[in-house]
Amino acid sequence: MKKNHLLATMKTCLLLSAGMFLASCAQDGFEKESFVGTYPGFQLTTPDASTVTVKASSDKQSQTITWDAINGAGTYTVNVFQGDTPDECTNVIAKDRVTKVNYVTVPRINKTYYRATIKVNDNIPEGNTAPAETTEVKWNTYTIEMGTIPAGSDINLYLKNNPIPVSYAATDITYRLEDGKEYYISDTLQLGNTIVTFRPVSETGRAKIKFNGKRAGFETSLGLTLREIDFDCAGSDAAFIAMSKKPAIEPIVVTAWGADYNFYCSTEPISVLNCNIDNLESFFFYDNKVSCWFPTTVLVDNCLVHLTSTKTSDMGTGGSTGYFWTNKGSGYIRDLTVKNSTFYNTGELDGKYFVQYGGFGWSQTQPSLGWDDNTITYDHCTFYHVCSDGQWGNYNGIAGKSTSYWNMTNCIFFDCSSSGVPRRFLAGKQNQATATFLNNTYQKKDGTFDTSGNVTSYDTSGSYIEEDPHFADPANGDFHISNSKQATLGTGDPRWLP
Repeated sequence: MKKNHLLATMKTCLLLSAGMFLASCAQDGFEKESFVGTYPGFQLTTPDASTVTVKASSDKQSQTITWDAINGAGTYTVNVFQGDTPDECTNVIAKDRVTKVNYVTVPRINKTYYRATIKVNDNIPEGNTAPAETTEVKWNTYTIEMGTIPAGSDINLYLKNNPIPVSYAATDITYRLEDGKEYYISDTLQLGNTIVTFRPVSETGRAKIKFNGKRAGFETSLGLTLREIDFDCAGSDAAFIAMSKKPAIEPIVVTAWGADYNFYCSTEPISVLNCNIDNLESFFFYDNKVSCWFPTTVLVDNCLVHLTSTKTSDMGTGGSTGYFWTNKGSGYIRDLTVKNSTFYNTGELDGKYFVQYGGFGWSQTQPSLGWDDNTITYDHCTFYHVCSDGQWGNYNGIAGKSTSYWNMTNCIFFDCSSSGVPRRFLAGKQNQATATFLNNTYQKKDGTFDTSGNVTSYDTSGSYIEEDPHFADPANGDFHISNSKQATLGTGDPRWLP
């Protein structure tokens, strides 16, 4: 007997619209073990299809299918299929995959239908018998297309005249921008509790958005994806992306330190992919001083970010400064990843921190949000004159914790953090077993290399590179490298490789 259950809802991750299902969530981590009990001689059950969730990775390149763990189960066998219509899901992308945990991760393609079967197997060592039933679920990766915004539009005015329907709350929607055309954002673009993507019409196109107002920027309570867009942020004092000043999602009330706090957990990813961000005068990411925002995932991938920080911007007038900032609200980002990207600063203000989180940590978030870990990852990035007189990171609630994972690999740092990038990356905590370093360059402003204990006592990999990468023209934002070990190993932002 087979359960064939077309999901009406998949918790917060699969959403029904126009007869089509959508999978999009931020976090790819699930329970570490699927075996939650032993019942010798027990007749096992099959997962309820209504409890199955499908979560897209932040870059939408993969998806993880998870189901409720079955008591007494030892292994599961999973098959995953895809097709162009719901009835044509016959192309196998995972065949008879046996897993001991209650999830599998498979590739993901946009605008495709998927089907998966989940079979609980006999647990012979425990004497538990497999059920006769097999669970089947279906979904697709279509988003709701909201149409193409006319070229030259002020997007604030366009959304005022064409408001997002209230019924699309917590729904993944996409606005297209005409290839090569310019648009404007004149004020804070408040996106509420929808999951919004802005991208060009064609998959290979690019669009342009200019901030032409002092409060121009994006503000969201849930999820946001920006793809293949060139931004000019000059003139805006506001953050590039901020969490909503007036959250449009319900909080979890948490009692800590003798007081009650509202924890606003944004479960959908905030992703900036394949974008150029020029003349950014304020925060890249900001919590708006709201207690307490907890974004699950923030991803920056294949982006070129020119920081022109000013003392009169929100970042400059807020006291201690940072480019990814949740300090005033006391929250933090569960998974922050910056990869294949360049950040360089030519502004009058040099941020003290690249990342500064607030005071809440694992002991508060694990019971309330269910978070059992957090990560900060920098991979294949180039950083130039960023936090040169400051510190790289500060995170009171998660520093030195065994539940925190720090990854710094294949990056080039020039004139960053006068007291040592590795030291400040780990917030001064040595012997961090959950830290990974590999092939990084820590070059000082005078062209020499930081070989002090601020590096060697924290990046203990011994793999750091002490060779000049020979940037082509950094004064004009050209960080191409040549004739160096970095070029041979392919470190730094890949766009600058020979």
